[in-house]
Amino acid sequence: MAVHTVNPGELHVWRIELDRAIDELLPPPEPREAERAARFATEEMRRRYLRSHGAMRAILRSQLGSDPRIGVTEGGKPWLPETPRWKFNLSHSRGTALVAVAMDVEVGVDVEWVRTHRDWEAIAERFFPPSASEAFLAVPDDAKEREFFRFWTRLEAMWKALGVGLNGAGREMEGQWTVENLDLGDGIAGAVAAPAEGLRVVMHNFGETILETLRA
Repeated sequence: MAVHTVNPGELHVWRIELDRAIDELLPPPEPREAERAARFATEEMRRRYLRSHGAMRAILRSQLGSDPRIGVTEGGKPWLPETPRWKFNLSHSRGTALVAVAMDVEVGVDVEWVRTHRDWEAIAERFFPPSASEAFLAVPDDAKEREFFRFWTRLEAMWKALGVGLNGAGREMEGQWTVENLDLGDGIAGAVAAPAEGLRVVMHNFGETILETLRA
């Protein structure tokens, strides 16, 4: 059993620092991952891509007890066809990645580094559902940049949980949800979401928990 086992009613999120030396904790790249990584323009981008996907597979293996076979739905969302109760999602931005895992409920996660000098109000009016756009426009100007990314990561995590991506932009999100912003430090925003109410969110550091699993 994994040291940090994901149980029904929980959303577990692992934070992975992609610019740290974590390669010894990762499984070898799969051929399709290596092929895609080779297309990136820089070594830094290739390394971050391989580490984020390797960490995702290591996390899934720690929960499943075996190497995951990852498929893709018709809508393009990764899933586990041999163990469909397990749900997962990956997001990465610059040197940080998040992997979310849940049981019996779809899950989405998003991470974004805060960027400056953008017309956040215009973006909100274009992509946010009306209720979120109205709430964001009421945010004081000196807080808009920070709050934009809190709003955006929440919505992006919900869209990813549903497997719709930006096709969900502008739509009100119906039904009951667990959506939580994640405390990742200054200059970075993240959120996790699942279409079910009252789920408990548990955060982990990838290096620490995978080492504990390997030693167990």
